[in-house]
Amino acid sequence: MKAGHPNTTAPNPFYRCAGPNCGLLKGASDRWWLIWTSFGDFNQPVLYLCPWDEEIAQKEGTLHVCGELCAQKLQSQFMGNVRESQVKRAGG
Repeated sequence: MKAGHPNTTAPNPFYRCAGPNCGLLKGASDRWWLIWTSFGDFNQPVLYLCPWDEEIAQKEGTLHVCGELCAQKLQSQFMGNVRESQVKRAGG
């Protein structure tokens, strides 16, 4: 008889900042933020930002961000990617 494996994943106690060239490891009392994107809700690319929430932090596609500067860098990348995609669609 084989032992069953649960379908849920265990919480990750180690989160690293997704900010460009950052990689800071999250501490217990840090005031971190979460960022994720969606397309389906509005039929447009949308960037979401919220204060740290453990349940959201574990969702696939969520980026963990150590603070304002890294959040701004990721926002800038998102905006650049959206514009670049629009230009490519219009040109070809």
